[in-house]
Amino acid sequence: MDLKSLKLELLERISLLEDEVRLLALKRLLDAPRGYGIPNDHLTVVKEGEEPYLKLEDRNYSAEEVRQIVEDILQARRNENAFASSLSPEEWGALDREGEEAERGQGTFHTVEEVMAHLRKDLEK
Repeated sequence: MDLKSLKLELLERISLLEDEVRLLALKRLLDAPRGYGIPNDHLTVVKEGEEPYLKLEDRNYSAEEVRQIVEDILQARRNENAFASSLSPEEWGALDREGEEAERGQGTFHTVEEVMAHLRKDLEK
């Protein structure tokens, strides 16, 4: 399988994922500073429905509103860190090994049809 076909297959498989935990784990893996991570500033995908910056100059904010904005941002960061700590060292190690195998073109790969059949089987349980 050539590199372009592999990328297309992976993109298709990712687009079919509905499991938020797996998607967040994949995002964490891609954001990792291990040499195979991809920094967000290199991405060209537009995030729909999100403004890149708060436009504070549009109006005046009370001290309580500013405190709430800051608290919301801090809470979002704590939530991100909580997810990262929810994986055990063994799970992080497995993700690292899978990433290294994927870089070498090794590992087990499944077609979209196989993944969908497996998901259907899991949903029936």
